[in-house]
Amino acid sequence: MRKHRLLGLTTVSFLALSCSSSAPIVDGTGGATATGGSFGAGGSTASGGHLGSGGATGGTGGGSGGAGNGAVGGASGRAAAAATGSAPSAGGAAGRASGGSGSGGSAGRSGPGGTTGGGGSATGAGGSSSRSAENDFAGCTASAAGLLPADNKKLPNPFAMHDGTVISSKSQWECRRAEVKADLEKYEIGPKQDPGATTVSATFSGGTLSVKVTSSSGSLTLTSRVSGSGSCVVIGMDGNSSMVNGCTQIPFTSSQVVKSEQDSTQYQSDPFYKVFPSLWQHIGNYSAWSWGISRLIDGIIQVKDQLKVDVTKIAVHGCSYAGKMALFGGALDERVALTVVEESGGGGINSWRLSQEFTDRTKVQVEKIDNTNYGWFMTAMKNLDPYKLPHDHHELIALVAPRPVIILGNADYDWLGDESGYKSTMAAVQVYTALGAANAIGYDFTSGHGHCAPPATQQNSVNAFVNRFLKGGTTDPNIAIKPTKSTFDLNWQASIDWTTPTL
Repeated sequence: MRKHRLLGLTTVSFLALSCSSSAPIVDGTGGATATGGSFGAGGSTASGGHLGSGGATGGTGGGSGGAGNGAVGGASGRAAAAATGSAPSAGGAAGRASGGSGSGGSAGRSGPGGTTGGGGSATGAGGSSSRSAENDFAGCTASAAGLLPADNKKLPNPFAMHDGTVISSKSQWECRRAEVKADLEKYEIGPKQDPGATTVSATFSGGTLSVKVTSSSGSLTLTSRVSGSGSCVVIGMDGNSSMVNGCTQIPFTSSQVVKSEQDSTQYQSDPFYKVFPSLWQHIGNYSAWSWGISRLIDGIIQVKDQLKVDVTKIAVHGCSYAGKMALFGGALDERVALTVVEESGGGGINSWRLSQEFTDRTKVQVEKIDNTNYGWFMTAMKNLDPYKLPHDHHELIALVAPRPVIILGNADYDWLGDESGYKSTMAAVQVYTALGAANAIGYDFTSGHGHCAPPATQQNSVNAFVNRFLKGGTTDPNIAIKPTKSTFDLNWQASIDWTTPTL
């Protein structure tokens, strides 16, 4: 049974919605938007689709195969404010996965296509973006930066280390990623737990995958009814993915880790807190859920031969609150080869800064840092000034880089905040561009359909990414469909004061 939940706005009342089970990259309009897209009884929904919380309704490839660390500076921190437990040690300094690249590909990261020998371009079929470790970071550790001393309404420079050094090579991106993770953990979700703190034991029998995770304090078990076929895997958030086709379906059930409530309630009795009792009231649900997704991946890897799947071809997908879940899951586990983020709204692809600016300018309420769900995120986040954050969510998207990500929006629903989401996405595109992986990020903001009821246009966009990055295709997707809402200000360049380097 598909679960339906509101997106997360807690202070604004909305209409109820029904839904059923170096140079910057320039976008295009991408063709006509679908006008059908009606939804209701019997309409198919995306994984994790659910009721929207109101709002007026309207009408990595390539490139970084070198294994050198090349870290810049480690973690000096802008204001030396370390986040408790936020050191991104998960995965340690495990080596990058070799193999999986095309003929002639070098060992090291086997991005979609890997890197070819002899200085060639990205290879075609067979490339994989996953790594053998949950998080590598080239051995870098990092602390979170302090809050900025003055408001900054521009999106922070994703290429600037906490000590102010601007990175100049692909290898340095690993240490920068470690800093972004530390910032997200300190200010938004709390620390994602190191996999070394638990043991994982998986079994597959009668079509059900069971993954038992045990710590010194207790255990929990994740179960997933496996269906479909294909060597690739898709982990749908709270149900099978309706968009990633031709792969083995192994859904993640979030309540087996922590339950989600619209009123920001958390439960000490949830399974996660039997495994990590000391984390009660110290993390948001997205920390626990992303940890749970990673443990499900651990289990898939253990029984991959029984499942007959290729664990370098794992996708995650979700919509709305589950779109955020998929984004955090893909951003915080480098074994995810494709991240599909559908209508995630505030706390997902959207910039906290630009969402606040949008509401101040238009008086239209969207999900912001002061009205999101503080069970999903940490309670302390409610009192933060978004303009003083050392990070923003273009950097959450960029944590996936250079692994592939496809982003879907729906400007018909004001509360999704797609103006903010589009600008944030375009800033993340610059990271992919700098890493030589511009074709590994795509976005489709086609409107004219119900929440979590994607039209054929968006299904085709996802198909293009699945075919290229999970099924060995050689055609780059080149998906760039911006919102067409006339009241949106889409000048994303005005939201940055940094330039895109060539790394």
